[in-house]
Amino acid sequence: MRKFIIILLFCSSVFANKTYEIKVDGMHCPLCTAMVRGAVLKVKGIIKARATLDDKMLRVEAEDSVEKQSILDAIATTGYKGEFIE
Repeated sequence: MRKFIIILLFCSSVFANKTYEIKVDGMHCPLCTAMVRGAVLKVKGIIKARATLDDKMLRVEAEDSVEKQSILDAIATTGYKGEFIE
């Protein structure tokens, strides 16, 4: 039983994902949110991305190996600037 628990804990830490909230000022229409979301989803290791217009936020689920700067760089390709909410 102990071995099973140790293996389970190891696997859960290896496959852990991170969730980020990023403020993206300037988005003003559904096309803006679609462009930002699409750009971020092209980053290797991004699992989910959801941009919302009402609060101008991007919520991202990413593998642990994804660098924050790569997400910001992807947002910048759309002409917007992202800021991580800590």
